[in-house]
Amino acid sequence: MFSILSGAEAQIVNLLATGQTYLTRRKMDRSPGALVLECTAAFLLSLGLMLCIQFASPAIVGNDAYYHIRWSRILLASAPHLPAFTSLPLTVLRPSAFVDQHFLFHVLLMPFTLGDLRVGAKLAAPLFSALALASIFWLLVTYRVRYRWLWLLPLAAGSEPFLYRMSMTRAPSLSLALLGLGVYVILERRFVYLVFLTFIFVWLYNLFPLILVFAFAHAVTVWLSERRLDFAALYATSLGAALGLVINPYFPKDFVLIFHHAHMLLAETTAIDVGSEWYPYDTSEVLTKSAAVFALYFAALLAFNFRKRSSDNPPLFFLLLAAVFLLMSLRWRRFFEYWPPFAVLFAAFTFDAELPEFTRRLRLRLSMVALLTVLGAITILNVRAARAEIRDIRDPFAMRGASAWLATHTPAGSLVFNADWVEFPELFYYNQRNVYVTGLDPRYLFDSQPELWKVYDRITQGQEKHPGPIIREHFGTQYVVARNDSTEFLDAAKASGDFETVYSDAYASVLRISQ
Repeated sequence: MFSILSGAEAQIVNLLATGQTYLTRRKMDRSPGALVLECTAAFLLSLGLMLCIQFASPAIVGNDAYYHIRWSRILLASAPHLPAFTSLPLTVLRPSAFVDQHFLFHVLLMPFTLGDLRVGAKLAAPLFSALALASIFWLLVTYRVRYRWLWLLPLAAGSEPFLYRMSMTRAPSLSLALLGLGVYVILERRFVYLVFLTFIFVWLYNLFPLILVFAFAHAVTVWLSERRLDFAALYATSLGAALGLVINPYFPKDFVLIFHHAHMLLAETTAIDVGSEWYPYDTSEVLTKSAAVFALYFAALLAFNFRKRSSDNPPLFFLLLAAVFLLMSLRWRRFFEYWPPFAVLFAAFTFDAELPEFTRRLRLRLSMVALLTVLGAITILNVRAARAEIRDIRDPFAMRGASAWLATHTPAGSLVFNADWVEFPELFYYNQRNVYVTGLDPRYLFDSQPELWKVYDRITQGQEKHPGPIIREHFGTQYVVARNDSTEFLDAAKASGDFETVYSDAYASVLRISQ
């Protein structure tokens, strides 16, 4: 009996020891000062890189960024009270139901609204993205992954779409930073901190369920490697999410908006022409512009030792995360901010675990030099491509003239029929006196009033021969603002004789329905 217990005890001790070997080996002999120094250097290098990309153009990067920076200034001006959002009264974001799903992000944007909003938005994006990259790099430093400065190259610039998207003044960059911290507290089993971090995530960004996905991935990792159930991280994140939703300035309306977002995520995009964020990238575009990350990812898959489980918890954990984000990115481009960094983490931790003890031999060093050269060349190409894409962004003042005319010549609070829902953020940025038919996402109008959306869609697609009377009857307005390249609507409007052009410039026109 004693021998049986001794054998079982030995197996348990061996399992626990091997399960912690990787983490303890990587964390031993850490110098806090050296850790801070390395992470600070990575942050500054990333910041310089993102500033270089950001200021390739004077335009704010990301259409929704115009809304974010303007709303942050409105929040600051009304503090400590929450301002009313009245700009989309026909949608699920009408004043009685409005929820600021990026509340903490907008609070963190406030310091950047004290001067020129355009410049503030362009400074915030590089800072937030550099924090995100430093958070991911911090994991490599904390667990003493070898050649971590080599991994910084593909981490920061292994994908051109990733660089472009991280240049947008949007919440995903800060959410990536939180996910980097989340990985650490999950692996270290700091569950009190995990509750608090999830709470913060809920207030920051509506994609907070991602941290629950991380907790579930960890539970799967433990099961695959140690054949035991461990739902502690999932319990902690669920508690944090529940607290963040209930202890919330927008409770209980935030639960309703979650329903609308779930509907947008799961519904077929063919039912309505949604924004590009809900469509995938072209496969060939993703493969060519993220070739370095794909190469590292598949090389790590080949190197990963699927038989060695208990000592490979972190690589297995990152394998699951990278696979989930790859599938999500191939379905919706809005998740592409997350796949490249976690694919690189998977490669870094996998190769670090599989590198033999003779890694200091000359042949390996020469291989590292060659790899550094290739990654350096890819980095330069991706940075140049991202700068070129940002240079092609439209003039940031494109909608200023039309917005100013409407603000001056129409009553405060009057509805304007915006023929292009994607133009709402710029219209809102320049003119908060008027309110608009739809914006931010077409599903907000579709979910609120589906029949009205159908009328709106037929009009903007140029399918109505006499849109003027229909606009006046269904929307109660006589003013329309449209981009000059909205040819389907403008051609129909011109042919109908229902409108007169009261303002026009190189970018947009304001039409008034004839009496």
